[in-house]
Amino acid sequence: MTTIETTITKLRERFPDVISDIYKFPGGTTITISRETLLEIARLLRDDPALCFEALLDVTALDWPPREPRFDVLYSLISLQNKTRLRLRVQLSSEDATVPSLTSVYPGANFYEREVYDLFGITFSGHPFLQRILLPVDTVGHPLRKDMALGYEPVEFTHTFAEIQPEKPNAVAPAKPSSVLGSVGGTMVQIPLVLSEPVTPWAGSDSETMLVNMGPHHPSTHGVLRVALEVDGERIVNALPDVGYLHTGIEKTAESKTYQKAIPLFDRMDYLGTLFNNLGYCLAVEKLMDVDVPDRAQIARVILCELQRVQSHLVAVGSQAMDIGAVTVMTYAFREREPILDIFEMVTGARMMTSFFRFGGLALDLPAGFSDAVREILKMIPPRLKEYEDLLNKNPIWLQRTRGIAEYTREQALAYGVTGPMLRAAGVNWDLRKDMPYGGYEQYDFDVPVSTRARADVLECYYIRMEEMRQSLRIIEQGLEKLAKTKGQPYISNNRKVVPPPKQELQTSMESLIHHFKLWTEGFKPPVGYAYAWVESPRGELGFLVSSDGSNQPHRVHVRTPSFANLQTLPFLAKGYYLADLVGIIAMTDIILGDVDR
Repeated sequence: MTTIETTITKLRERFPDVISDIYKFPGGTTITISRETLLEIARLLRDDPALCFEALLDVTALDWPPREPRFDVLYSLISLQNKTRLRLRVQLSSEDATVPSLTSVYPGANFYEREVYDLFGITFSGHPFLQRILLPVDTVGHPLRKDMALGYEPVEFTHTFAEIQPEKPNAVAPAKPSSVLGSVGGTMVQIPLVLSEPVTPWAGSDSETMLVNMGPHHPSTHGVLRVALEVDGERIVNALPDVGYLHTGIEKTAESKTYQKAIPLFDRMDYLGTLFNNLGYCLAVEKLMDVDVPDRAQIARVILCELQRVQSHLVAVGSQAMDIGAVTVMTYAFREREPILDIFEMVTGARMMTSFFRFGGLALDLPAGFSDAVREILKMIPPRLKEYEDLLNKNPIWLQRTRGIAEYTREQALAYGVTGPMLRAAGVNWDLRKDMPYGGYEQYDFDVPVSTRARADVLECYYIRMEEMRQSLRIIEQGLEKLAKTKGQPYISNNRKVVPPPKQELQTSMESLIHHFKLWTEGFKPPVGYAYAWVESPRGELGFLVSSDGSNQPHRVHVRTPSFANLQTLPFLAKGYYLADLVGIIAMTDIILGDVDR
């Protein structure tokens, strides 16, 4: 039996009549269970050695009014040893939208449940800190509910600090605070320093602590991230990430667009991995519509995405080095990044927000001179990477600031749903290009860099990213050889359900002209259901869940972004280290705040 069949059999043996529905969709299987059995089933799935669903990758919801039960809460689990995905679905009514929190089973459910609470108004009983995470605390309503209208919200600019009264002389000394005054999503509030695990000061600490803010304008927070810190001198006792400053409502906006017109929205999330955003969304819709992709387009997608991975890792390594004091490496990394952006501009007309992939292939064929330009990159990058290593790998300051800093284990990484280089730095050999290949990656020969150390740290993540760039160059070189064999072949599918007719047909065929007009004005209508597609972005698993209600606009587009998952490791990574270490720890996670906030 397959792992899914074994799972269903074991659940029915342990919990008779617990499964009310089984839905096999492109990208996985969903089983519907009751909320009363959710915690027990999650523990069984995690702890059974034959099933071993070690990681919770995502929690999201779908809203189906006027149907009752109205809400579907979806939990995405993965078994690495069996290379199997499973979704649990719990249905909730609009009158009782409450479900137990999974944070006691999977600590990584913390941020996801807060997001669902924030955007859907679903309550997770037993959650350690069930507060809004992306929107201001005084927001009225929950925007991803279908009865929440689209539109622009008013923005008020107020001098909130004027409300803070100076302390009166001879006042009684206040008790030691348990919260920090700061902003959540732009609103000044008292934020409790409560995490997914009890606060434990570093060993030997019995002194008073102080509450301070880092960010959201600190240059080393890699964007508009605020970290509420409790410190004992220079030592970090507690750290709470505060996000939402860059929340753009992309998922909600996608509901008002046709499928095709939503493509440019997702470029704006991970702005160092725009082509991965394009690819993940296109793959999900292609699964939903059963659209084929020609070989030439598949190869071009791989080459462009691997170029994007190299430029993203260049920024990651360069910014990490600069945060720790090696400014030269940052300058060099941006020097190498520029020729890659030149190639993107040559191909797409844009250096960052490319919007180049289409359902069924590419927007245009690759231009003349593309392969030659890429070969120049292949010659230029390897000696430059060696130059970085000559500057860093034996540098005593660099080693002291990175080795043994922010150590974590394989078990901790999986418990928090960490993916990508951070997971491989912890010794987990998991890369979607190898283990769940997509887009033709099974045709390429490359190695997956994996650490052999028992515990990951800042330095190990640096080593992994450096080697990943070299492996990307191997893939690109093979891609160029394959591309040369497809010259003159189509770069986009001929599936007229989603692909407009070639432009030359529009001059001779009225039917083609009408079809082109209707595709661009009305779009197409996928069958009712949903599909999930994943890509291995520079930061880990980037997944798109696209839900259709049969109309020409997405019912829901949910994006599982790796930065969002990786960031919630910051509290336990930072605890016990120095303030000076925190900049390197944040850089290690390689977060992109557009990827976090969406």
